[in-house]
Amino acid sequence: MGDVILRAEHISKSFYGNQVLDNVELSLEPGKVHALCGENGAGKSTVLKIITGIYTKDAGEIYLEGKEIDVPNVDTAKKYGIHVVPQEMQMLPELSVAENIFIGNLPRTKAGFIDWKTLYKRAEEVKAMLGAAGEKIDLKKKAGDYGMGTWQLIEIMRAFTTDTIKVIAFDEPTSSLSDKEVEVLFDLIRGLREKGLAIVYVSHRLKEVFELCDQVSVFRDGKYIGTREVKDINTNDLIAMMIGRDLNMFGDVTFGADVQDEVAVKATNYSHGKFYQDINIEVHKGEILGMYGLVGAGRTEFVRGLFGADPKDSGELEIFGKKVNIKIPRDAIAAGIGLVTEDRRQEGLLLIQSIKWNISMTNFPAITGALGMLDMKKEKAYAEEGMTKFRVKATGIEQVAGGLSGGNQQKVVLAKWVNADCQVLIVDEPTRGIDVGAKAEVYAALHALAKQGKAIIMVSSELPEILGVSDRIVVMCEGKQTAEIVNRPGLSEEEVIQYAFSK
Repeated sequence: MGDVILRAEHISKSFYGNQVLDNVELSLEPGKVHALCGENGAGKSTVLKIITGIYTKDAGEIYLEGKEIDVPNVDTAKKYGIHVVPQEMQMLPELSVAENIFIGNLPRTKAGFIDWKTLYKRAEEVKAMLGAAGEKIDLKKKAGDYGMGTWQLIEIMRAFTTDTIKVIAFDEPTSSLSDKEVEVLFDLIRGLREKGLAIVYVSHRLKEVFELCDQVSVFRDGKYIGTREVKDINTNDLIAMMIGRDLNMFGDVTFGADVQDEVAVKATNYSHGKFYQDINIEVHKGEILGMYGLVGAGRTEFVRGLFGADPKDSGELEIFGKKVNIKIPRDAIAAGIGLVTEDRRQEGLLLIQSIKWNISMTNFPAITGALGMLDMKKEKAYAEEGMTKFRVKATGIEQVAGGLSGGNQQKVVLAKWVNADCQVLIVDEPTRGIDVGAKAEVYAALHALAKQGKAIIMVSSELPEILGVSDRIVVMCEGKQTAEIVNRPGLSEEEVIQYAFSK
């Protein structure tokens, strides 16, 4: 390895007696993108938060350019030139982009008022550092007028408000971005690498690690496993380091093995404005129907229309041969349909409530007594059944959902719908933001549900996931249904993706 700009050694950290980091290490080199990988709970985000001042270490040393430093808080980290672009971005939507860039450090006149001329001058200088990525950003517009991609650029610009930046860290930066926004971000990170910055990159998406990163450090169960040059390893090597064993991600699947003759879902001529037009699908009992397309294809809007979460303009729906009129989600639930939404944290769970509450919330009749009063014994048994089915790792059913890892949060959402005995399950991006081990468990759960005769519609942007899980694949492009493909061993990504582009 080359020169090291930041080195952390013998780092340990515990929360409430739970050891989350045990004598771990990390070395960052200038001009390199260094990935941190591991399953949820492996300790990678905790390491990141310690070197950027969000958490304080219990033991260990941090060296910057060979000199030991103490990083008790974020402000101190910034003074040392260590910045983080967090997964949950801190933005004030009603303030301008320029104000958000310099929030907490706005230039002032002698009278104490904001010096707007200086603010916009300095903001333009910072924006220029983004190059082409910042060209379309209007510094005077409200931050709320922009999407997540621009918010991320604002977070990056905050790092450039000082001249001391040496290390910049990204925590799951692409989890809420479109494909185009990801391209912009990657080009920007490559530019930062060329300027000699040391870059830390935390992601569950292994494809991104191999596309963008130079080095990768792996953590498992709070311990440091090792560091490799990305060019010297492959995906299987990396997965084996992360989970301590080889992993067959999709299991031993025989496509179509569980598909029955009975049609569970039949949607005819479903349309909603510009979002999707004349979509026709059939899903059989025991079948996993994959829906693939690029951003803007209309997949999510369509399945939300099926569930009544968003309106439709026209179309008919039959569930097990019976016509149903679904206007709101309550109608869908009554018809035996469940929806695992794309954004589990905002729409799938109430994070401040317990696992018990989240699992039982969709099926109150199952946990009430004869007089309609809550039966606490029934509720406890009901929630424990859901946790057991999906092997949710938690301290117990009373644990708050917001304290779970991403993979376990997703399992709670699945348990919520499966326990409610829905016969049709729609899952939208079911493995977004969860680690490889949890992904394999989710795939196994979907196949187990299909084996039970459930009909499953799976929306995914990950083509390997579509090919690895689906019995049949519907491809959409710009709101239109462009192909229907029966999955088979050897079906290539090229054969599917060609239908995702407009001709």
